[in-house]
Amino acid sequence: MEIVPSMIVDAVLAALLIAAIVVSLIVYRRLATIREGQEELRQLVDSLNVAVVDAQRSVGNIRQAALDAEEKLDSRIKKANSIADELGMITEAGNNLADRIERGLTGARQPSSSPVDLGVTETEEPRATKKQQQEILAALREAR
Repeated sequence: MEIVPSMIVDAVLAALLIAAIVVSLIVYRRLATIREGQEELRQLVDSLNVAVVDAQRSVGNIRQAALDAEEKLDSRIKKANSIADELGMITEAGNNLADRIERGLTGARQPSSSPVDLGVTETEEPRATKKQQQEILAALREAR
């Protein structure tokens, strides 16, 4: 009868060994899944690193393009400002000339340090009639 308890112990040990094998297989499969996930994660990290390097390169290119555009824009702004100044001077000179012509046509000469010589002397007959003078004045006013 001593064989029965030893068989029971052997059967329990065999059952425990089988349970240990089953548990180890389950753990092995889970570890394999974790390793696959780890490999996928490694690939993801590698692709993220490549994307970050590309993004940094792109930001550098954009920064350089912005600097180039800023230089071009600055030069164009300076050129535009100089042209605007020149146009202002031309406009002012044109207005002064128009005022001088208007004063000469209306005969309302204002005293100035340098009198305007229109080529008409007091003894000569005026070159334009009153109607022509008014037409010229109207055209000058309209041009302003």
